[in-house]
Amino acid sequence: MNRLLISPLFICAALVAPAAQDVWQTDLEAASQQAAKEGKLVLIDFTGSDWCTACIQLRRTVLDAPDFMNWAQEHFVFVEVDLPQRKALPGNLLERNKAIAERYEVIGLPTIMALTPEGRVVGGFLGNVGSTKTARQHLENAISAAAIFEKAAMLQGKEKAQVLMQAYSTFPSAKAFERPYCELRDEIKKNDPGNATGIHADVAVQEQAARFEAERAALNPYSAEYGALLERQLAETLPPNKGGVLMARCQYSLTTADSVEELEKTRLLFEECIPFLSPEEAEETRQFLQQFFADLPSLLNMLRNSRPR
Repeated sequence: MNRLLISPLFICAALVAPAAQDVWQTDLEAASQQAAKEGKLVLIDFTGSDWCTACIQLRRTVLDAPDFMNWAQEHFVFVEVDLPQRKALPGNLLERNKAIAERYEVIGLPTIMALTPEGRVVGGFLGNVGSTKTARQHLENAISAAAIFEKAAMLQGKEKAQVLMQAYSTFPSAKAFERPYCELRDEIKKNDPGNATGIHADVAVQEQAARFEAERAALNPYSAEYGALLERQLAETLPPNKGGVLMARCQYSLTTADSVEELEKTRLLFEECIPFLSPEEAEETRQFLQQFFADLPSLLNMLRNSRPR
């Protein structure tokens, strides 16, 4: 009886696995042409197939899973952009893949990007999201964004901006999607000079955060000038950026502390950051502070030994 029940499942699994492998093309241009003909989007898996553990796991447990594939093949043409470290790829495929990764400013693997056939990024995600449900949620947002962009192309001014805001609210803002995210933000701002959407506040926050980061990167993080910069940034910061500046100040205080008293002050500075965190992050931070600052003399000695000489 068990053999009869298991056998059909085994046969189905055996049939699905090769089918999942077969859908992954390696020619982005050809896949884009196919997507245009079929009215679909392009789904790129930027992967390191012979070294990236998270990439291998994502592909095996999520992207090639039958329940994901059955849904995704209705909406996407699949492209693998492989960046292996050991295995050889045919012809000049590795060079082509590197060029594609550079074009889309891929900064980590795995990165999953959804594109229109014309090459516009409409969504995706970074890293192993762990479940087909989560992956599908990200890509459903991408499908919706593509439809919104198509609708917005026929509009102008405030109407266009208001429609694009629907995509902006769910568009991935992670570093891997920074360029298309900022392009979308700037397109909304351009079409909304009167700020009917409220986008100008977001622009101000993001531009300030980028300026603050550049200012800090230009200085020695152990210098007195760096500490003075952080105090100025804290005085100028817009509310959404305050948590980031406070955390940078904590890091500076920790790396430059030269006494037990200064370490105790640093611990209090870390506590100032807690109201800016989510409940889960706040609890993790409290536990970290309790453990990390438990033995201040030993901590001070460790910090002194780790500083550049």
